[in-house]
Amino acid sequence: MYMKKRKTQFIKYVSLILITSIIGAMLSSCDLSFIKHFDDWIKTSNDGFTYYYNEYSDEGVYILDIPDVEELTIPEYIDGKKVVELGHLREQTGYLKRYIVVGENTKKLTIQHQFDFQYEHTVNYVDFPNLTNLIFIDFLYCNQMFSEDELLVPYYIGKENSNVPTVELKKSDREYSLEDFKAKVIIIPDYVKKIDSGVFDGLTDVIIKTSYETKPEGWEDGWNGTCEVEWGLQLN
Repeated sequence: MYMKKRKTQFIKYVSLILITSIIGAMLSSCDLSFIKHFDDWIKTSNDGFTYYYNEYSDEGVYILDIPDVEELTIPEYIDGKKVVELGHLREQTGYLKRYIVVGENTKKLTIQHQFDFQYEHTVNYVDFPNLTNLIFIDFLYCNQMFSEDELLVPYYIGKENSNVPTVELKKSDREYSLEDFKAKVIIIPDYVKKIDSGVFDGLTDVIIKTSYETKPEGWEDGWNGTCEVEWGLQLN
């Protein structure tokens, strides 16, 4: 009985060595270049955006840092890949790594598509504290993920700041669907100084509310499309 048990243990031991050797040989013959850590996928674009993109994933591009410039446009695509997030919180082994995007010297910021902001409890990972001008190109396209009944035209991106920049809503010639646009009321405060004609084209059953008594000089004719407008409202 003892010899039989020793023999069984020996066979298991030899089998384990053989399996380990085979796996080792297979791994040594494989191209393991695709096995990378998060930091290995971080690059910097020619125009100065530091970003993460894993070519084996369909998550899209995370912008981790931005150029230190006064006039900044958040790109919709970097190197042909769609930007889906600004700022990032990365869970590493045993700790969290935070990529906080701060445009300290950015005075004029242009937004041209929808993307996520990284947010943790009371800490917002995106901050443009010294903005004087915020521009949305195709405002409805920039708010496709908004699902509440009321949509307030914002004066900040990421962290809410004490200074209130002027806001402009501009129109491009691109085509996009409004199928996922859910808001039934759009609120436009008096910091919105310019609106191009056609910005709200395509909306149905949507009411626009504004604190202006009449159309301001910077709002072009046809700015509201077919939407009903309620003027002179007290907006909190």
